[in-house]
Amino acid sequence: MAVMTVVTLPVTGQPSHGNRDTPPSTALSSQGEPDTASPNDRGTSRRDPGPLVTDRPDFTESTETVAPRWFQLEGGYTFTYDREGRQRRREHGAPELLLRAGLAERVELRLGWAGYAWTELREDVARGGGRARGHEDWSQGAADVSFGLKVKLVDQAGLRPDFGVIAQATAPSGSPGFSSGDVDPEVKLLWAYELTERLSLAGNVNLGVPTEEARRFVQSSASVSLAMSLAERVGAYAEYFGFYPNAHGADCAHSLNGGLTFLITEDFQLDVRAGLGLNEEADDFFTGVGFAWRFGT
Repeated sequence: MAVMTVVTLPVTGQPSHGNRDTPPSTALSSQGEPDTASPNDRGTSRRDPGPLVTDRPDFTESTETVAPRWFQLEGGYTFTYDREGRQRRREHGAPELLLRAGLAERVELRLGWAGYAWTELREDVARGGGRARGHEDWSQGAADVSFGLKVKLVDQAGLRPDFGVIAQATAPSGSPGFSSGDVDPEVKLLWAYELTERLSLAGNVNLGVPTEEARRFVQSSASVSLAMSLAERVGAYAEYFGFYPNAHGADCAHSLNGGLTFLITEDFQLDVRAGLGLNEEADDFFTGVGFAWRFGT
């Protein structure tokens, strides 16, 4: 859910805003540490990457980029449940991988793969005597791979928030029935605003042109996420996100979710999240766990 950006506080262990479908990321964004290397040292050593800021577990993507010569691998697992009439769907998705590589100051390369999905579809069919029997179908397959760039545009100043942008696209590389079958571009405008030392607000406004059943349509989505520091290494977030529309010819989908992040080391974080749909079009319930690991070269 992927999972779904805010401003990093001076303390560590902040939630980090990130993507779904996966659902959904929390993020408090950091301003990063200045490059303190001397002119003779530059080119032979990498700078301190600053606080760990991730693009998961929420839907909102952070405005922060990975420092040059550093990499960040994020991943997780999501369980989704939805019921419509007599039909019930249970889906498991993993490993929700996102590799982020710092190319330059304020610029990162992104390579993502939602992974493999296992879906159980059960339909209760009425029969004589008023009893119902269940009919089950199983399907599984791999999602398309995505690639893109994130750029941090400006830092927070006065009433102006942090701003960033992501340009990305998926390639038709997944399994039949799980791949869109075409290249699907998307642009995301990212913003984040530090309210206090322990509280931050962030959100995304996104526009894409996905393909469904060989038909392309325009889809917008948006999110607002409130992140807070509970302790030095523990963060939390609460978030709204929606898709407008959710699919070709469908209604909009509105969801709420929240979660916790646990900073194990300065370069490794664990997370947990859960959410629910606010209308019939959205999934009834989803939950998941994940990680983020930063390493340098």
